[in-house]
Amino acid sequence: MFCIKLCHTLIELDNRYQYVSELCRDYIYELKDEEHSAFRVSVSEREIKDYRFSVRRSMTPAEAESYLMYRKICGEMPKYGSFLLHSAVVAVNGRGYAFSARRGVGKTTHTALWEQYFNADIVNGDKPLVRRESDGTFTAWGTPWCGKEGKQINTSVPLTAICFLEQGKVNEITPASIADTAARILEGTLLPPDPVRQDEMAALVGAVVRDVPAFVLTCRPDELAARVAYETLSSVKLNH
Repeated sequence: MFCIKLCHTLIELDNRYQYVSELCRDYIYELKDEEHSAFRVSVSEREIKDYRFSVRRSMTPAEAESYLMYRKICGEMPKYGSFLLHSAVVAVNGRGYAFSARRGVGKTTHTALWEQYFNADIVNGDKPLVRRESDGTFTAWGTPWCGKEGKQINTSVPLTAICFLEQGKVNEITPASIADTAARILEGTLLPPDPVRQDEMAALVGAVVRDVPAFVLTCRPDELAARVAYETLSSVKLNH
């Protein structure tokens, strides 16, 4: 068992496999005297077995435990003002941009272009947390769970904009409607099983939709797509 720190929240992981502690090595936190974790998560052998059967693909018990632990963490985080946004978050000049897309659309390819042309840092390549700060602004946070490329940084960045990627023959970016943004965010997250946490998450998503500009980028997997996105997203006014 060990403790990690995500979005200022201390979480104890009662793990069975060393894989989990190795994955979380950049986020491990030593509890000091008088400190207590916010909550603890663990996964049973039955849960691991059932999950491995349900996905019907090659997965080790350790990998299954890791996924299930993060799912349980995400189920609790709305209580602490945070939620999972399935996306890749890049940081450029102190601003964070979240790129969200369905599997196979090209999220990894697009963010790699931002690395190449705009010296972007990948805060998290797949499963960052978004947190509502005490002043009402939103930040995006790195987590150990970051996709097969393994790109993540234990840091946070102001969430300046969200961009939903779609494949297309031309590179074009347009504002997303409030309803479309909410639907896409809910499609790309994990809903907590607890009704109370669900209400807390709904409030967070509602605030994100209201306060963080969102766009839809129809694009090709090329440099121009990144430049079209950068021109629009970098001009977004920061919400202080």
